[in-house]
Amino acid sequence: MNKVNHKMIQLARESRGYTQTELAELTDIPQSNLSRIERDALNVSPENLKKLCATLSYPEEFFFQQITLATTDTHYRKAIVIEQKTKLKAEALMNIYKANIEEMLKSLELSTHNIPVLKEETDSPEKVAQFLRSYWKIPKGAVQNLAQVIEDNGIIIIQLDFDTDKIDGRTIVTDTGHPIIFINKNASGDRQRLTLAHELGHVILHMNSIPSFSRDEEGDAFGFGIEFLMPLSECKYDLEGRLTIEKLADLKRIWKISMQSIVFRAQKQSLITYNSARYLWSQFASRGWRKVEPIEVPKEEATLLNRMANLFITDLEYSKKELAGIFRLNVDEMEERFFTKSKRLKVA
Repeated sequence: MNKVNHKMIQLARESRGYTQTELAELTDIPQSNLSRIERDALNVSPENLKKLCATLSYPEEFFFQQITLATTDTHYRKAIVIEQKTKLKAEALMNIYKANIEEMLKSLELSTHNIPVLKEETDSPEKVAQFLRSYWKIPKGAVQNLAQVIEDNGIIIIQLDFDTDKIDGRTIVTDTGHPIIFINKNASGDRQRLTLAHELGHVILHMNSIPSFSRDEEGDAFGFGIEFLMPLSECKYDLEGRLTIEKLADLKRIWKISMQSIVFRAQKQSLITYNSARYLWSQFASRGWRKVEPIEVPKEEATLLNRMANLFITDLEYSKKELAGIFRLNVDEMEERFFTKSKRLKVA
């Protein structure tokens, strides 16, 4: 009989947001035993396994998996303090998604050939953004549907509830080399777009690429993202001179990014004076716009993951119960995560 994987006990606990102490109280398993179980110093009895399944809402098969866990703590935005339990929950959920997607990719074809790998030194992250827009044949002007552009080029996007507004997005890569971008499902549309562009920057600049622009990977990803969304050559004229709240509102409608990001871009390029920028930032603060701005940018829909899951039903003729078995999830949770209306995708 296969042995329970102690790492999956910890992963399941963290994915539900429990500490060891909390899980011990909920399951009536002494914390001393739970600690030993998670350290692989004590086997899980059938009775305790049933308690864990009932409390954590995972089928028994979940705990026998042997999966590779991705390290997901390298690109949290600097100087942000996140409660450890919240961070661990997000990382656990991302790793479970990663394992599910790796199972799907055993039967589905998803090409990453259109994700360029930088093999030569490039002047700046901004130059890389310009190159990628050209490489992906993006026309001039605003990227109208960034999520679709990213998914059309083989990168999976998942909207995740991070239980905090301090995490905007994260990226991990499957064992097969497929990037997965997670974005905060509760963020505004403009914030999600900037996060997608930012995380795309990490994929292009920092994963399997030679160039290293600075030690500030977050700054580099932001530089890439803002240039990808709003190329300086196309917006410089609008940013020069006197920027007003009204003008910023118009630019937000055009480029679908926040007014604050536009001001930051103008500042970084020295297109507005220090006093002008200071006035605009004070206006954002006095109007209560630092967190929530006016002019709503619609959220873009990510559909690739749902289309992949639907292929198992429509083309490969799996039942949802069978698919849940592949994922080692309960059917209800599997349906919530993977199923919406979908377009067709190619079976391998």
